[in-house]
Amino acid sequence: MSRFLHQPFRALLSLALALALLALSPVALPAGADPIDENPCTDTADATRDYTVDVDGDTATGVVAFPQQDPRALVVFAHGYSHASASWVEHSRWAATELGAAAVAMDYRGTHVGEDGAIRGWQVAEGAADMIAAARDLEGRCGGFETIVIFGVSMGGNSSGLALAAQPTRLDGTTPLFDWWFDLEGAANVIETYQGARALAAVNTFARYAQADIEAEMGGTFEEVPEVYADRAVVNRVDDIAASGVKGVYMVHGVEDGLVPFDQAAELHALLTEAGVPTTFDIRVDNGGAESGTTLSGYAVQGSPLAGHASETSTTHVVMRAGFDRLRTLLVDGEPICNATTLSNPVIRPTISRGC
Repeated sequence: MSRFLHQPFRALLSLALALALLALSPVALPAGADPIDENPCTDTADATRDYTVDVDGDTATGVVAFPQQDPRALVVFAHGYSHASASWVEHSRWAATELGAAAVAMDYRGTHVGEDGAIRGWQVAEGAADMIAAARDLEGRCGGFETIVIFGVSMGGNSSGLALAAQPTRLDGTTPLFDWWFDLEGAANVIETYQGARALAAVNTFARYAQADIEAEMGGTFEEVPEVYADRAVVNRVDDIAASGVKGVYMVHGVEDGLVPFDQAAELHALLTEAGVPTTFDIRVDNGGAESGTTLSGYAVQGSPLAGHASETSTTHVVMRAGFDRLRTLLVDGEPICNATTLSNPVIRPTISRGC
């Protein structure tokens, strides 16, 4: 049994999960998605297209964007809980127009809209398979890419981590499919997240949704299928991630994150470093004058100056901005990810960096 299965103290940090979900705005799933045209890898329109791909006989949907010139890179975006590919339309357009990359975001099969309009589903295993299928499909359509990045936010850290842990390859059967992993405020320990949601489920609707959706994904409660929860907790799959051939990982997390506790990022960073995976860990303390997002202290004190959990639709929150800035540095400036720890806070400026 994994040492991550019983951590009552850390589970308390996740009690904010359900409250934070109250602040999330529902995002509509696409009404329908049609296959993209043949030779789809360039586009003069500043827009996304609906996208479908076959995954083991099922149809997975999403959105895709292409630059005006043949793309040398592909960015695969992994959305979070209560979101779908619609949350990544603007980000995909940005990647195509500003970075010259193809970009795709999938909906994760099984994700659905509930009766109250909320997007439901913790479909991380399905999401991982959908993103692998999309990356391979676009590799074939576009004639290959020099670089493929998988970029996850929040629950997307769970699904993108599982995609890496599957150790997929490109169409040649030997080259690793994903070169780099971006993990922004990622849910690295679904067991901890589940325990926190369950603790508030009796008094909070959104916590009850999260508990039910995680149980549906795992096939039962934690007590019934602990091995499934353990297998889908990214902190337990670091050896598989290291074996995937990923060249490096960029992580950024707000210390005051009120939705995905900071300890999940700290633990994953330590494990990746121990496994020999080059990892930059970007720790954010203050909000940089922008929105704070969901913070632990914000539940008691309004207008917190600290950096919490960003909405993944944001382009200004320090966590999201840091991820996009580093993606530009990687794909445009050609600066690879290396071992480093970066701390940004409201007292010590400029940013303190160790490593690289």
